[in-house]
Amino acid sequence: MRPFQFIHVKADTPYECGVQYGMQAKEKIHAGVEVYRDYFAKTTDKSWKEIEQYAMSYVPVIEEAMPEVLEEAHGIADGAGIAFEELMVLNCRYEITKFPKTPECTTAAILPEATQDHVTYLVKNWDYKQTVIPNIVILHIEQADGTRILGLTEAGQMLREGFNSHGIGLCNNMIQSVYDDWDAGIPVTFLRRKVLSCTRFEQARDILIHAKRSVSNNMMLASGNGTAVDIEAYPGGVNMLAPKDGILTHANHFVVHQQLDSRVGPKNRDTRLEMLLRVHHGQINVPCIMECMKDHEYYPESICAHNSNLPGYELKDFMTVASLIIDFAAETAFICAGPPCEGEYIPYRL
Repeated sequence: MRPFQFIHVKADTPYECGVQYGMQAKEKIHAGVEVYRDYFAKTTDKSWKEIEQYAMSYVPVIEEAMPEVLEEAHGIADGAGIAFEELMVLNCRYEITKFPKTPECTTAAILPEATQDHVTYLVKNWDYKQTVIPNIVILHIEQADGTRILGLTEAGQMLREGFNSHGIGLCNNMIQSVYDDWDAGIPVTFLRRKVLSCTRFEQARDILIHAKRSVSNNMMLASGNGTAVDIEAYPGGVNMLAPKDGILTHANHFVVHQQLDSRVGPKNRDTRLEMLLRVHHGQINVPCIMECMKDHEYYPESICAHNSNLPGYELKDFMTVASLIIDFAAETAFICAGPPCEGEYIPYRL
């Protein structure tokens, strides 16, 4: 599989940052709009116009909480030459596609006490629809304040996950609670982009905890100084999990208050990844993590996920679309396009 497009932007304003991003990713952004236009036509009784209106209902909340991120979004739309309503659909696709939802993603934070070189790693296998693979981009942002950010996203979306030059990193995975609804909140893409501009771990954590939300999301937050927390956020509350002996993993179900979970099905990828990592406790390094992320136990709902036509599974258009390993000490993200068992991790410097 070909490596993802690499996009570098450097600007004095959020709007100009967005314009540069939109211009470089223009073809993929237009393709992404068509992917979701086709997908929603097949999976919902709402018209495209109604979906746009729903996505736009989030704008007032964003404007109040993080106007600079909204400014960047306007720049992306203008740079790509698409309507702002279309860009908002791209950025609200998590909220729009939340009902029903297939499992997405496995994450982990590994702290110095568990690693060979006493460093911190943040890890994710991103599981989603294979149709988005051609539209995934690696985004490297240099902000006016000197902050550098590197990570992954679908073209046209705000930066979904990655890390910055202040040693703050964020990865995410889907969870679905009994409290999820169609009210407006801060879309997860905008929330993640805000966090990836933070200069301190505590600042990032507090933003994630207190954000207004309409749907649930799990967020694995780590810093290069050896700190990590997992935040199971849902409308009306959050649960937090701490590392144990330097290892913290999560997948697509609530761990703290399991009665909040509205998704049925296997719930084993987090414990499987934890087990694989603990076997190498004290010796964990990047090659070791790469091997763990290739694991196929419990296929087809394995850490490394593939298409499946097995009867009874709704995974025909579902697979690991990317794998990400962040090495804070080396200021490097190792990124694999597609399932890691079939691809190559390529290092990208912050």
